Amino acid sequence: MASQMEPGYREFLLERTGRLSQTGGICPFTYADGKAKGVSTLRVRTARGLELWVVPDRGMDIFEASFLGRSLSWHSPTGMVHPAYFSASGLDWLKSFPGGLLATCGLSTAGAPSEDQGESLGLHGAISNTPAESAGWSERWEGDDCLLTVSGEVREASVHGANLLLQRTITTSLQSASFCVNDRVENLGFRESPLMLLYHFNFGFPLLTEFSRIYAPSRSVEPANEPSARSVERWSQMEAPEKDADERVYFHTMQPDSSGRVTVILVSDAGKRDFGVSLSYGSETLPEFVQWKMTRANHFVLGFEPANCRVLGRSAERRRGTLQMLAPGEKREFHLELRVLDGEEEVTSAIRASGLS
Repeated sequence: MASQMEPGYREFLLERTGRLSQTGGICPFTYADGKAKGVSTLRVRTARGLELWVVPDRGMDIFEASFLGRSLSWHSPTGMVHPAYFSASGLDWLKSFPGGLLATCGLSTAGAPSEDQGESLGLHGAISNTPAESAGWSERWEGDDCLLTVSGEVREASVHGANLLLQRTITTSLQSASFCVNDRVENLGFRESPLMLLYHFNFGFPLLTEFSRIYAPSRSVEPANEPSARSVERWSQMEAPEKDADERVYFHTMQPDSSGRVTVILVSDAGKRDFGVSLSYGSETLPEFVQWKMTRANHFVLGFEPANCRVLGRSAERRRGTLQMLAPGEKREFHLELRVLDGEEEVTSAIRASGLS
């Protein structure tokens, strides 16, 4: 993941700085005001200009993300919200959804609220509002690069219910403009459990514009509702914000590459093609891809959502015959990488390498 560097980079850097923090590294902080008060966060910075705010108190999710000072993510009107304010009822998840680059949905349910086998399930599950255990971070030199790692465990457990453990590691390096999310979900219980996991990546201005375009290896695109059906031919394009724009959701059937991975690219301006991001993931464990397109004023956001389910709720997934189950003691791993594409050459090369046009 780290770029190739000239020999002696570490020595060169240490000669010119007093601490690693002068050029990058990891710094913990805690919010001090409003509904965010008390939320612990880890600020991760690379020398290439990538910055991530990893939030152990919210499921090890990523809130702010920027590159060279330009935000990559959408922030919702709620802003950061402490998990103490979370309600799992119905659509209440939206009242504490800060947006941010990554909000994890799951673990035993994701998508719309539903009633499943006598259990009332709220929107997108509780994992993104669950504080992590054993959270930690490290800065470790390996040769002439410094690896930056954040890790933690997030538990979904209840009496007579699921007992699932998410172990998450987020890695980047000092000279990198990309990062990896490596997750392992284990069933610690003695009964099989539903496993629904969706990675809710949320891109916003100034990365996202009305001139943006999506490049994806889609074999088919299925609209989730009537507003989506009316505009399905424009799934890959954005429009300017409108006061009353409808939410649109599309289910993609992707064509993985020879290694089994899927890469989806967002280009900030299709005319210039000089800035964007690429998201890649393994299709074996994440066979679904949900696209959330929202161009309403104050809610100008594009969601890339690799998942092992759709977003119609657990009861719908069970009826469809696609509800995944995790056996007692079983572990399942998920690997994703997000890369910033800086400059026309990087954008063009990424599109060409993915076989997209």
